[in-house]
Amino acid sequence: MGESYDRLAAMIVKAREARGWTQSDLAGLAYVTDTVIAKVEAGRPPNMVALRAVEQALGWLPGMFDFVLGPDAAALEEAVAGGAADAEDDGSEELRELVADSSIDWA
Repeated sequence: MGESYDRLAAMIVKAREARGWTQSDLAGLAYVTDTVIAKVEAGRPPNMVALRAVEQALGWLPGMFDFVLGPDAAALEEAVAGGAADAEDDGSEELRELVADSSIDWA
């Protein structure tokens, strides 16, 4: 996608490996598929929902990815809203439902 995505992907790989996690481990913690993690780590994130899930699973502050991505974050949001995102079911709909469930104590 862009240089900022490559930088973000490298940060994610480094953080995951520092924790001793596999891509499957991170996928499970982020409630996404292994394929989504592979795409994120390759600098090709499918959507911002997946990135937010990875951000939370790594324990990073909310908005950290926006800081790293800068203007590219807005471009990804627009692409997703415009229907240009991957058609593959990446589990983001299920994640949206979980996040919207106010009965879950995320703390």
